[in-house]
Amino acid sequence: MRYLGRIVFLAIFVAASGFAQGVSSSVSGVLVDPTGAAIVGASCRLTNQGTGASQSVTSGPEGRFTFPIVLAGSYTLRVESPGFKILELKDIIVTAQEVRTLGNVALQVGEVRESVSVIAEAAALQLATAERSGLVTGTQLNDLALKGRDFFALMQTIPGVVDTRASREATTNGSNGGIFINGARDNQKVFTVDGMVDHDTHSNGSMAFLPNMDAIGELRILTSNYQAEFGRNGGGAITAITKSGTTEFHGSAYNFYRHESLNANSFFNNRTGTPKQPYRYRISGYSLGGPIYLPRTFNTDTSRVFFFWSQEYTGVKTDFGLRFANAPTELERNGDFSGSFDVK
Repeated sequence: MRYLGRIVFLAIFVAASGFAQGVSSSVSGVLVDPTGAAIVGASCRLTNQGTGASQSVTSGPEGRFTFPIVLAGSYTLRVESPGFKILELKDIIVTAQEVRTLGNVALQVGEVRESVSVIAEAAALQLATAERSGLVTGTQLNDLALKGRDFFALMQTIPGVVDTRASREATTNGSNGGIFINGARDNQKVFTVDGMVDHDTHSNGSMAFLPNMDAIGELRILTSNYQAEFGRNGGGAITAITKSGTTEFHGSAYNFYRHESLNANSFFNNRTGTPKQPYRYRISGYSLGGPIYLPRTFNTDTSRVFFFWSQEYTGVKTDFGLRFANAPTELERNGDFSGSFDVK
């Protein structure tokens, strides 16, 4: 039974992975000495600062090194080569679906027991590909206040993206509507979550599900000239990358509340003594992430297995209230408008 359970688990895992598109990135660079000559055979190790996961490669004949599969996160690059000081390049920010190039990475001549630590500079321009894209970071998602906690409202901060929805009161399965990328129709874009296409194929517009803002690590918007691997739709691509647990526990809890008692009544309602219409929204939720471990038994160094859980509830009570309309009088029905007045 134990082996049967393992086979079933492996089959489910492989089947689930087969439906996803790639969301990984790549990190590359060229190792050079102070004269600009390539350094061959250097040991390069890239470590995720959040989880501690690492991978290693060796620089090639031209000094080039490439990490082909890198998940979004913050990384440290450690380079070692005989006759040179150890180089540590910290805080390398890698976003999802990015071809990240570090350019020429220079090593200093010295003994291996010496080391040099450098804080990586932010990549101001995309130098490795010709794609045009924008990024909404996890910090922006956490710090910017949105009335309805609908992260699609942040799309209008990206050049080339237009949001025609004047009010986003709360998230719905149609929240991705009204977003136009570089003039394409709003149903021509594709929205994915962790590489999975999140479209109701019956309507090609609404979504099957929508992660809440506290569960999203970043949003990448590909507007034009992106690689063929991000095909399916020709009107741009929006990719949401959900958060993952790290070596430390993190969590959040929140409650957003709106009520008509906090709003002013309209001029015409005040004039006619009409009370304010119901306008009530309560959006509550929580999140928790961290390592999965058992003291002195499993994952004791909290470096291998992680979890993240998030849940959000939306309560709504609203209606259209009273509407004022003018009906034609007997004179107006006979074509006489001399006594007609707008009495709203």
